[in-house]
Amino acid sequence: MVDVLVLDVETTGLSRKTDVVTTACWYYKGEWNRWVRGIDSPATLTSHWLECGELVTFNGRNFDEKFIIKDFGVKPHDNHRDIMHDGWRHGYKGGLKAVSQSLGLPRPPEIQGMDGRAAITLWNCWISGDQAALELLSLYNAWDVWLTWCLYQRFVLDVDPHDDHGIPWKLDMKSASRLLESTDLGRFR
Repeated sequence: MVDVLVLDVETTGLSRKTDVVTTACWYYKGEWNRWVRGIDSPATLTSHWLECGELVTFNGRNFDEKFIIKDFGVKPHDNHRDIMHDGWRHGYKGGLKAVSQSLGLPRPPEIQGMDGRAAITLWNCWISGDQAALELLSLYNAWDVWLTWCLYQRFVLDVDPHDDHGIPWKLDMKSASRLLESTDLGRFR
């Protein structure tokens, strides 16, 4: 099997002209990686992008890859598999969360119901100084990567995904509840 890089990005919005990548999480060679705007060098992400044998995203041809190309200055990946299309071939329509849920792959309670709008809110909370917001954003971002990896295993490799995600970003329920109450994140549940 080729070296698969599973990637998901969060952004300040949907416009590739005015919005930018805020965080990127990816799973590559059994290891978790994260890039945060204003903190991390893009070197690891761009290196992994160039060396991996296959890039896997969910709806990434329309979103993730285009933002990465714009913000990181890389070329389109030669072997990009948008797993959303594999889902369509298997009869699954809808977004990542809906498809995953229908296959019995739920997200943890602290991010249940959150979407890209919540990711923007969390980014803005972190920019305002709330460290827990970055942890929750990273957890949300990483779970999108993990669910994409699980769908790849199911649709492409035809194996049942394993449960041991090993996501390194954690947030206790007390901090998650505080963020939900202190911001408008509760509307995403």
